[in-house]
Amino acid sequence: MGVGSRKRAHTGKMEFVISTAALAALHAHAATAYPEECCGLIIERNGREEVVRVTNVQNELHVKDPEQFPRTAAIAYTMGGEAAPVLMAAERSEVRLRAIYHSHPEHEAYFSAEDRKQALGGWDEPNYPTACQLVLSVRDRVVRDTKAFVWDPSVRDYVEIALLVT
Repeated sequence: MGVGSRKRAHTGKMEFVISTAALAALHAHAATAYPEECCGLIIERNGREEVVRVTNVQNELHVKDPEQFPRTAAIAYTMGGEAAPVLMAAERSEVRLRAIYHSHPEHEAYFSAEDRKQALGGWDEPNYPTACQLVLSVRDRVVRDTKAFVWDPSVRDYVEIALLVT
């Protein structure tokens, strides 16, 4: 079970719990970034949920080396350097990494093969196995759907779980 998720006591099914304010912040970020993908982190610091917007540097990478980075920010994301201090703080247990999020402009909210590849970082296990992955579908600057996925070691893949907004 991921850090950002929990099991429902009455059903035993996994769910990711997010506040209405945090979900609204994700939706605003996705709408602002449209028609490009947005990306960021949800952390817990001192018992408080925080949304950390991160710059999508995919276009810069694509311009510098289109062979290595064939995708643009319209269909891919690479987190900018401002993510590093947050992720290092999570590694030191100064904050809790609850989720990594990104949007899919003009596509459904699904965990794609490319999303999986990025989450695994070239390994057999995720870089952040306890962090939930949130994917937002955005069409015409409007978020149409948000889905949550967690790493399930029994199937060695990401599986969809319920998203509970409180």
